[in-house]
Amino acid sequence: MSIEGRVAIVTGSARNIGRACAIELAKRGAKVVINARSSAKVDQVVDEIKAAGGTAVPSYRSLENLAGCQGLVDDTVKAYGTVDILVNNAGITSHHYIHEMPDEDWTRVLDVNITGYFRMTKLVLPHMMEKKWGRIVNMSSHAGLTGTTIRSGYAAAKGAIISFTKATAKEYGKYGITANAIAPFVGMDERVDNPEHFGAMYTEQPAEFAAQNTAISIAGMAIPGRSGPETVAPMVAFFASQEAWYITGQIISVGGGRWMG
Repeated sequence: MSIEGRVAIVTGSARNIGRACAIELAKRGAKVVINARSSAKVDQVVDEIKAAGGTAVPSYRSLENLAGCQGLVDDTVKAYGTVDILVNNAGITSHHYIHEMPDEDWTRVLDVNITGYFRMTKLVLPHMMEKKWGRIVNMSSHAGLTGTTIRSGYAAAKGAIISFTKATAKEYGKYGITANAIAPFVGMDERVDNPEHFGAMYTEQPAEFAAQNTAISIAGMAIPGRSGPETVAPMVAFFASQEAWYITGQIISVGGGRWMG
């Protein structure tokens, strides 16, 4: 797949799906920007890519506000001169029933998971429009396709990403820019199992949610089992390539057949 020399931003790329996507793009010749707030984890991924012969630079910006998003784009342009590929992956969640959800948790989840995607897309579009070439890949989730328990804000944001992706595809196809989304099965993402990911927002999962998560990871799938981030990364690389030039506005489920809508 032809992405040699292309410049790619992968948000939230210090771990899990984002990390796998950044490494895959770098392996295929893209110049990548590794982004997260944890400098130690970002530097680790950058070093890993460089050790394998790839090209990567760090950016430690938080994407909870416009200044952080602008800073990430500025870091990219300073390092590489342009932006060709944007992988919107950064995300957070909060575990609460709707009637117990604090307003600030709802707001923060939407700020990062959908408003952050909007801001990053808005900021990279001029670079793509100028050259009449660009690839935007948004990370949705099975939660956005089917809803989920105890994470209504996350599900709402991931559902919004689907509509936002289609709107972006319709508005900017005339500039040679494609926009597609991937909906991984939630069991792929370490965030479900790792309370440290959520920081102060994390609350203990109710027992029924933990049991449900375990059950759905092995039930209702054409291909049973729990897959890892490496199953998502090749699809991101394809969407980012020249070969996918006539594919836009699509939502691809990567989850072993659990969702076939």
